Amino acid sequence: MKRYFIEVSYDGAAFGGFQIQINQQTIQGSIENALATLYRAPIALTGASRTDAGVHALQNFLHFDSALDIQAKHIYNLNAILPNSIVIKGMYEVPMEAHARFDAIKRSYLYKIHTFKNPFLEGRSWYYPYPVDHDLMQAAADSLLTYSNFESFSKKNTQVNTFDCKVSKAYWHWDTQDFSFHIDSNRFLRGMIRGLVGTMLQVGRGIISLEQWHEIIATKDEQKVDFSTPAHGLYLSAIEYPSYF
Repeated sequence: MKRYFIEVSYDGAAFGGFQIQINQQTIQGSIENALATLYRAPIALTGASRTDAGVHALQNFLHFDSALDIQAKHIYNLNAILPNSIVIKGMYEVPMEAHARFDAIKRSYLYKIHTFKNPFLEGRSWYYPYPVDHDLMQAAADSLLTYSNFESFSKKNTQVNTFDCKVSKAYWHWDTQDFSFHIDSNRFLRGMIRGLVGTMLQVGRGIISLEQWHEIIATKDEQKVDFSTPAHGLYLSAIEYPSYF
């Protein structure tokens, strides 16, 4: 028996999320079906990050155990079976104790926003045609590195043992007609990034002050956070592991 990591990218628009759900097409379910079709045996997958419905991934990982003869050429065969919105980028043999979810030491996300209507960005970025103060938004982003408890930015219909996250990077990148938010952390809470983005945009528009921003974090009250940010602008961009492959 050997353990393998699968590296994938996907457009999440047509899926009900990452994790297998009843009566929903999901990323994990589609990959398990492709594996079962190719290898003629059921293979259960464990995912690294469970992205929500509509969220995309430039990089995500899953792992599985198998005694089958797994070869590099099978990547082509699996991609031929999978829908065009999912691609397997690699399959790597790892130590049996390696775990796609628990061994990740850093996860990176980005959120894309465009300020002028663009049909080629529809479903890939959030159209947000409002003026915002760049400096205020960056000040809010900078402050994230000074906090550890992000309970305010966690949706409550989730089960976690702690609301602590170690944010190691958080910044806004600005171009002429679009901008994006980038954040690295050891872990993220459900809805956290969309809540952060939506609330920082309120800071940028002057709807709330920086002082109120800090109060929102301190109160640990999710009802003060703007979670209305749409899923289609959010991307899981990278996951970092120890040197397994």
